[in-house]
Amino acid sequence: MKNLLFLSLLSFFSIAACTSQKKSTSISFLTPQPGLVSLGDTIKLQLDVPEDQTTDSVLYFVNNEPINKTIGNEPVYFNSSDLSFGDQLLTAKHYEKGEVAESSVAVTVVANKAPVQYSFSVVNTFPHDAGAYTQGLEYHDGVLYESTGLNGESSLRKVDLKTGKVLQQIDLPKELFGEGLTIVDDHIIQLTWEAGFGIVYNKNTFEKIKEFSYQASKEGWGLCYDGEKLIKSDGTNRIYFLDKNTYAETGKYIDVYNDKGPVDAINELEYIDGKIFANVYQTDKIIIIDPLTGQVESELNMIGLLPQKDYTPDTNVLNGIAYDHQNKRIFVTGKKWNTLFEIKMLER
Repeated sequence: MKNLLFLSLLSFFSIAACTSQKKSTSISFLTPQPGLVSLGDTIKLQLDVPEDQTTDSVLYFVNNEPINKTIGNEPVYFNSSDLSFGDQLLTAKHYEKGEVAESSVAVTVVANKAPVQYSFSVVNTFPHDAGAYTQGLEYHDGVLYESTGLNGESSLRKVDLKTGKVLQQIDLPKELFGEGLTIVDDHIIQLTWEAGFGIVYNKNTFEKIKEFSYQASKEGWGLCYDGEKLIKSDGTNRIYFLDKNTYAETGKYIDVYNDKGPVDAINELEYIDGKIFANVYQTDKIIIIDPLTGQVESELNMIGLLPQKDYTPDTNVLNGIAYDHQNKRIFVTGKKWNTLFEIKMLER
């Protein structure tokens, strides 16, 4: 049925294009006005036509795709459920006696409900190297794997959870700034920040196997693995999906939105029970994202996690999430924090 409607509209547009010429008029959208639209809302489309003009028909488009036509200037109702988050261009072509006037309006589709709010309780604490500028964190086979950053200080580490002792380490060249990491089978994948490539290591020996280049996502920030594909952030509100074997972008991505708009500066990532947990750079919160839509479903407020007495001039922001899948334990820390915390989420 949708195909028949599309072909009918396409045929109508083609005929109209052959018989009409665009002209500049004062026609504009009566509704909607530029602004936010909640996903799933029904959008009323109608033009504001001056009294001295008549309307033969109006053709409506969303992002240049035809959606409906009217005889006269009757309103059209369009459900936004099939749209993705972000900016959407609504266009109308007004036909009057063989002449065409065009008007457009942009709306931004956002989440249709506010994130569920969580606080936390501390279940356990563990020592953490206060010199480690934590960029990526992973719990695997009973130990932590950590990527640290800063030029001249970046490294890949294997760390004993209980003692915080570094069991194995390889330092990156001074020109590289280490970022997120994850583990796929017997490989560790580590991102660099602005160098434009990631590094693949043997998990057991830390021997470098290969490098892979970034594509549309130009920077490396966070990385996790959902069991089928890699999930990568680049400091914007966009999250990219990568092939787990070639490390190439699949062409699929999600834009992360809450009910207010885009959530930028998405940093370290962890995949937990079907959701993406993400640090938001320079904030004390972790957001929980639907990997299919990009909607921020929940926010975990981590204010006060690190006691004030443990702050030093070098203490930096919250960053680093790891998950013990077998025992359902969540671990978090920060850049140059002296403690790694096991936490429990508490719904407010």
